[in-house]
Amino acid sequence: MRKIILFAIMLCSICLFADGVQPFGSGTETDPFQIESLDNLLWLSTTSEYWGSEEITFFYIQTSDIDASETQNWNDGAGFKPIGEFTPSPWVYEPFQSVYNGQGYIIDSLYINTPGMMVQNGLFGFTYFATIENLGLTNVNITGGSIGGIVSLSQYSSINNCYCTGSLNTTSHFCGGIVGEHLNSTLTSCYSNCDITGYMYCGGLIGKSSYSTIMNCYSSGSVGGDYFCGGVIGGNENPSTVSDSYSTCNVAGTSFIGGFVGSAYTPLTVMNCYSIGNVTGSGCQIGGFAGDFSGIALNSFWCIETSSQSQSACGTGKTISEMHDVATYTSLTTIGLDDPWDFVGNPFDDIGNEDYWDIEYLINDGYPFLTTAPVVSTDDEEITEIFSASKLIGNYPNPFNPTTTIEFSISNDSKVELSIFNIKGQKIKTIAHNEFTKGNHSIIWNGDDESGEPVSSGIYLYKLNVNGKTEAVKKCLLLK
Repeated sequence: MRKIILFAIMLCSICLFADGVQPFGSGTETDPFQIESLDNLLWLSTTSEYWGSEEITFFYIQTSDIDASETQNWNDGAGFKPIGEFTPSPWVYEPFQSVYNGQGYIIDSLYINTPGMMVQNGLFGFTYFATIENLGLTNVNITGGSIGGIVSLSQYSSINNCYCTGSLNTTSHFCGGIVGEHLNSTLTSCYSNCDITGYMYCGGLIGKSSYSTIMNCYSSGSVGGDYFCGGVIGGNENPSTVSDSYSTCNVAGTSFIGGFVGSAYTPLTVMNCYSIGNVTGSGCQIGGFAGDFSGIALNSFWCIETSSQSQSACGTGKTISEMHDVATYTSLTTIGLDDPWDFVGNPFDDIGNEDYWDIEYLINDGYPFLTTAPVVSTDDEEITEIFSASKLIGNYPNPFNPTTTIEFSISNDSKVELSIFNIKGQKIKTIAHNEFTKGNHSIIWNGDDESGEPVSSGIYLYKLNVNGKTEAVKKCLLLK
């Protein structure tokens, strides 16, 4: 009898592990489920009754970083089972229809390996009227059918403030660093740094878009495939809009290959965007910005030197020096610019107040970068494993003599270094190098160097480094 009881207990324990552990919370907006471990994530992926429906929305928050490296040993090597599923044969329709807020935490080393299977592969397989926000995936390794680092198939969903790094390899169609298929959905303030390979519809951010909106996003890494490959979007089907976004991806393929979009065979509106990655193709329709394009491309550019392409289906080609010049994007004397981009400080003809863009030679290799998303240097060997909403607010007064106050904000308790550089990029002084709590802070610089000697009049740069990663660089002017 004791042996039977012991066996039953062991069997229950095995079943519990296989289905994970239900997180704390009741799933309401005021008492959300709290995902704090890989076991909680396993429970979510295998408990479809908590994915939501048209009648009920569940709410999830992630409360810590999660190491998912163990997933490489799950399901006989197939790895993690995505959250949400749609397959036409046999018919399975179980989308995730709820809200997942990562709260700035990451999931590291997620592994999926289902080669040859026509299923959705990603953290979320299929979302429908869902919201995914404030989440980072690092070092993903996904092989299979349709792939998106965050969501494979997104319908009527919103993805905001998310990022993904790692390797994605589709054996079929649709592969994107953030989303595989982006249908009637929005993507804002996201970035990817993935190595992407596949067959058709491969994009640094999105494999294929349709009736969708993409804003304030960027991609780096590499994209390779046969047809419809682009640094941001592989292919567009049905009217979509992309604004204030860019790509540094190197893109290679056969035909319909572009630095920003591979093929927009139905109307795509592109505004205030650029690409600088190398573009190569052995077939037809190869372009520095777009391989094939139907629609409108406004105030958008590609670098003819770094792309190795002098032609494009849309956009205006510029040299490296022009791409490094803020006047290219804000002065109405620029060929190809009808309306100025919205930069910090309102240079030239820029009258915008949202400050989407900034440009500093120490950041993003001197090309424009988005103030709404962390910038990953192409020289960095690793990506910071904490999604940060850190912000260098500015200094006041500016110009100043002899002291100025520099303000910054960090989203989590972090190690912060705030340093002063001269215009040549030589460090003058470190004015802060210690732990700070989350929130707003201010540091006074007395206009002196490391030895306490006053510095001369001129332009100086101050750089915010959070947890070992450069977050922002701004200018100040000392006038005596």
